[in-house]
Amino acid sequence: MIGAKEGYDLWAPAYDGFDNPMIALASRAIDVAALPVSGKHFLDIGCGTGRNLAWALSKGAAQVTGLDGSPGMLDQARIKLGPKATLIERDLSGDWGLAPASHDIACISLVLEHFPTVAPLIAQAADALVPGGTLFVAEMHADLARGGTGAHFEKDGKRHALPSYGHDRVEFDAALTAAGFADAVFVDWRADDHAAAVPKLAKHAGKSALLSFTAKRR
Repeated sequence: MIGAKEGYDLWAPAYDGFDNPMIALASRAIDVAALPVSGKHFLDIGCGTGRNLAWALSKGAAQVTGLDGSPGMLDQARIKLGPKATLIERDLSGDWGLAPASHDIACISLVLEHFPTVAPLIAQAADALVPGGTLFVAEMHADLARGGTGAHFEKDGKRHALPSYGHDRVEFDAALTAAGFADAVFVDWRADDHAAAVPKLAKHAGKSALLSFTAKRR
């Protein structure tokens, strides 16, 4: 197994060209969530190559900020987005250094599986949001994690697996309550329902593949 930072640095040049069914499903989830990003300040926690930042800009976000622990992934985001985005290298397990109540919407997509617990990141997301601000999360479903699925890639004929932990709704509910969120709306994305549009999900038939939710900062 390779560390998340080292792994994503190695994966970064080829990341956007990888046919990743979880990315495809998470992209569907953020579209369905219909986040009110127009004119708002959008924060992407674990922004990677800037996929969700580009999405937010296309929806009319006034400002977009991305945090990530991988300089390689951030380099790809800079190529993609140029000066349109503020990109900050941060160890997400540490202090993000953001001003309190400085963002309207925060997004965490396919990031939390790399952390043993979600509560510290949910709490920092809460601190960064204005009262009434929205948190959106899309994460690999715990059903897949229990079955041994996790982030991985191949490079030069070698398979690299990244640290992966399963997080269920009970854990998310507890973290949201502790951080001061309310009105959480969860969506369970079953592989069978989306395999026609995302064929690689067929291997997860009968299972839930993704859990997404929105919640409001009190």
